[in-house]
Amino acid sequence: MPDFVSEEQVLYFRARRSGLAGGGAPDAVSASATLLGAQSQQLTASLLSLSQRCAKLPTALDLQRDLLETPRRLVRTWGQRDTLHIYAPGDWPTILAALDSWKPGGRLHAIPQEIDLEPARRVLERLGSVTRSDLESCVRPPFLRQAIARWGQEKGALRFAAGRLIWKLALLGEVSLTEKRGVEQVYAARTCSFPHLEVMPALATERAAADLAWRYLGVNGPATPHDMAHFFGANLSAVREWIASFGPERELITLECGGRQLLGRAEDLEEITGEVPPDDRNWPLRLLPMWDTLLMSHADKRWTVPIASEEKAIWRKAGVVAAVALHRGRVVATWSSKRRAKCLEVSLEPLSGWDRRRHLDAVEREARAVARHSDLPQATVAVVS
Repeated sequence: MPDFVSEEQVLYFRARRSGLAGGGAPDAVSASATLLGAQSQQLTASLLSLSQRCAKLPTALDLQRDLLETPRRLVRTWGQRDTLHIYAPGDWPTILAALDSWKPGGRLHAIPQEIDLEPARRVLERLGSVTRSDLESCVRPPFLRQAIARWGQEKGALRFAAGRLIWKLALLGEVSLTEKRGVEQVYAARTCSFPHLEVMPALATERAAADLAWRYLGVNGPATPHDMAHFFGANLSAVREWIASFGPERELITLECGGRQLLGRAEDLEEITGEVPPDDRNWPLRLLPMWDTLLMSHADKRWTVPIASEEKAIWRKAGVVAAVALHRGRVVATWSSKRRAKCLEVSLEPLSGWDRRRHLDAVEREARAVARHSDLPQATVAVVS
């Protein structure tokens, strides 16, 4: 018979393991490793997301140094769900090895082949880092024709094709994202950014994917196979194969929670079923940024948004995921902000779980923390009715 756990126990376990409750990680590298990467379509949002998982709450400038200055301590590149993430460098080889076990994203046309990459590699070797503009002259005519068929016009297709070259080189572990040069993103050669990091996969694809799945359950579990498939962007059949490969040294348990059958790691059972703090001191409200990794970690949205009709307030059109106020694992509001002079102006839109008496002071405290992260001395909060 499965053990029974409450939703609060599950949510508190995930909060502690991910660094949103308890002490937090000692640094951003550890936080990135724990999360299996912080989702990073928007750099500023992902830097706040990492900071909130660290005990010392590093500022955006601190984290930009880790990401952009030599020696670099963080890697920003494409990973699970074919989406940009910030990773610990030590995890980069494992991510690269696991890619083939995750289903491809939506890039089904105009995929560069080895012969298309060689001119780009020569430019990258000469310059050390490149932008799309640097690689436009490297696009071979046959590949450009594929891009035109996909894009519809030659001018836009040339830039599109150069972007595809960069994307493919990143999936091979040859480049990662660094600073911007004007308005253009710069992509640096791994041999320059991480000269001592070997990315030739030491692990087989299935072994790497299974290792990451086991780690997923250690921070986002207990969870279902569907949740794991959602997080990695993988087929459910692949997830079941990873689970079957765990072996006796990786013992799983089944837990029942609110009608759900969840998988957890046996070694985590005592912590999963432990006592949940009754007050907010050890499990505080947090203002999570857009695309926060927590909101991408489970297929089951009822964990964070119990009322289905409120989903669209968070998971919006065109892949936009709103910034949220999270209280004890539940979304109670969405928020946005503007910088005005030396002040961060936070606008909060409550959802059904909002309780002004309980939440407003905590939101104002969090807004001040977000302002400090952004090197601003002040913050204000306006609740939109």
